[in-house]
Amino acid sequence: MIRFENISLTLNHRPLFRKLSVEVPAGGRLIISGESGSGKTTLLKMLLGFVFPDEGKVFIDKQELRLRNVWQLRQKMAYVSQEMQIGRGPVDRFVREILRFKNNRSINYDQGKMLRLMDDFQLGRDTISKNLDDLSGGELQRVAIIVTLLLDRSVYLLDEVTSALDQSLKEIIVHYFSNLKEKTLIISSHDTIWHEQGFPILNLGKNGSSS
Repeated sequence: MIRFENISLTLNHRPLFRKLSVEVPAGGRLIISGESGSGKTTLLKMLLGFVFPDEGKVFIDKQELRLRNVWQLRQKMAYVSQEMQIGRGPVDRFVREILRFKNNRSINYDQGKMLRLMDDFQLGRDTISKNLDDLSGGELQRVAIIVTLLLDRSVYLLDEVTSALDQSLKEIIVHYFSNLKEKTLIISSHDTIWHEQGFPILNLGKNGSSS
């Protein structure tokens, strides 16, 4: 369960959210919609504890997100950013490095699973040996998605994850995540294909107002 309770935030002298409340049950979905600068990405980063509200509270699985437990709660979530600068070197080495992080060491590297995910997302299997610098934006986006799926978190925070993809690939990504029935999805996206899924939508307006 994810809950924002009466959160308010001013960022860079600009009121961003004002008394904003929304709840997403475990296994639920939420699309965050709004114009650029309305706070969509900031709201996702607030769940990760990179930003804290000036007022109000954030709850994850009934625990209030605080500095003392942010590391613990962050391990429940996987974040895919719209920024595609994810690293350097071969894809395979990059994935192994991610799994060596302290909070990922319990996850065994399953190259077979990674290759199957590459098939699912129409990445050639030879991508595993390519350098990240040589990949297109769409390829990097899919590699980032695959890495988060290998982490197998209970909550997925998806920030414009289909922005660099063509329509057929958008459909594949949306279909895949929509079928992760036990996972909680919070999606920031301008793509109408997400909006067509019938998921609840939080429309961010001026000063974090919603509808």
